[in-house]
Amino acid sequence: MDRVHQGISELCPWCRRQSLQVTVEGARNLIPGVDSAVPLYDGSTSRYVNLDNAATTPPFRTVLDCLNGFADWYASVHRGTGFKSLLSTQAYEHCRQVVADFIGADLSYHSVIFVQNATHALNKLAARMCLPQAGAVVTTLMEHHSNLLPWRKYGCVVEHANVRRTDGSLDLGDLRARIARNAGRLHLVTVSGASNVTGDVPPIRTIAHMAHEHGALMAVDATQLVPHRPFKMGPPGDPSSIDFVAFSGHKMYAPFGCGVLVGPRRLFEQGPPDMVGGGTVHAVTARDTLWAEPPEREEAGTPNVLGAIALAAAISTLNSIGMENVADHERALTRRALRKLLKLDDLTLYGHRDEELRQDRLGVIGMNARHLNHGQLAAALGYEWGIGVRNGCFCAQPYVRELLGVSESEAQAATSRLAAGDHVTVPGMVRMSVGVYNTPEDVDLFVEALQCILVDGPRARYVLRDPAEGYVPESLPFDFAAYRPF
Repeated sequence: MDRVHQGISELCPWCRRQSLQVTVEGARNLIPGVDSAVPLYDGSTSRYVNLDNAATTPPFRTVLDCLNGFADWYASVHRGTGFKSLLSTQAYEHCRQVVADFIGADLSYHSVIFVQNATHALNKLAARMCLPQAGAVVTTLMEHHSNLLPWRKYGCVVEHANVRRTDGSLDLGDLRARIARNAGRLHLVTVSGASNVTGDVPPIRTIAHMAHEHGALMAVDATQLVPHRPFKMGPPGDPSSIDFVAFSGHKMYAPFGCGVLVGPRRLFEQGPPDMVGGGTVHAVTARDTLWAEPPEREEAGTPNVLGAIALAAAISTLNSIGMENVADHERALTRRALRKLLKLDDLTLYGHRDEELRQDRLGVIGMNARHLNHGQLAAALGYEWGIGVRNGCFCAQPYVRELLGVSESEAQAATSRLAAGDHVTVPGMVRMSVGVYNTPEDVDLFVEALQCILVDGPRARYVLRDPAEGYVPESLPFDFAAYRPF
């Protein structure tokens, strides 16, 4: 096995003892295609500015280099006897330690389970927490659908703590009351570590203390939090520690189909896993099954070894930059954006609008223009300026509707349109979101584009031929759908 360790250390930078020397300023150089020119509505081209990082991030070059290097040595894991299988197994298991170190998990107490993404992780957790006997789960109206729907699916009694419409922040008093009211049957309190709509960062330590005080466990959907802020679970047994964490590699510069669920090992030692098959058992007879120990019990089938390695490589790169440095850089971009956006007429911002960030928020800013549908505004930014944003409800429909003040009748009408595939004419927002590689120039171009659109209107005339596809310019110099730059 010493040969295996040596082989790993020669292959991938995330396994080496010496750290990569990467600065925030150098992070931009780690993004492939960061200065790619994209076509615009009039046949010209422009540098692409990606401000849609809350949806997914591009891969780091370090991740791609690590995958390319490891591909020559990839083989089946866990029971192969050849050198490449031993190497792959060792590398895959080492990734658990990389993840654990990053979030402060203790592998003698916690289990690090590799899954497809955070949605998969939260569904897996819901299957564990809600079955065989459904209890109560308290969550919030702020949540992504992935932290709402699994609890319903598995039959838990779900309560949603309110948010403040003024700034989108969590109503802690209402959350505290709901936790206390469900004491005795409360299984779990589960909240977003940071909102993908407003960038709001709830006080998860305070909430964890509330949950533990009333006999419940605490889960955090850390998908938006982990790539942008330092995060540690906390020591097991500490009243403010986090019991479960879920996050996705594709939002932290490793978009290769790997996510993580971390929680107390004891919970996953009880009963059968939610998905069964190869790799989940020690032994099978015609009648009986002897389940493997976690985490193997929870990772049915051939695991995504390369995805786990990509995630570990991304974590290594983020560590080399320093998560405090990442946070400081993105806070500076957020302050710059808020300071400029607040000066624009006919623009409504959602979330905390304090440009000094006295209350921390991520660089995720939702907005609406007074005289343009959110789909039209997003289209104009993309087709006319080469700026990638996102529009709609961002898989957080209850939260967005609350922030927009959508009435019950309006919500019902929107639901009918959504069922028909129309995600554009329903109430929604435009969202810009920054990553570690974005620059002040990116923010300035975004604000310049917004100001021009707000003052002069879109340069092109936009039509809605198919609501499922969104607004497009009425005339284009070529077929965008058929355009292949590679």
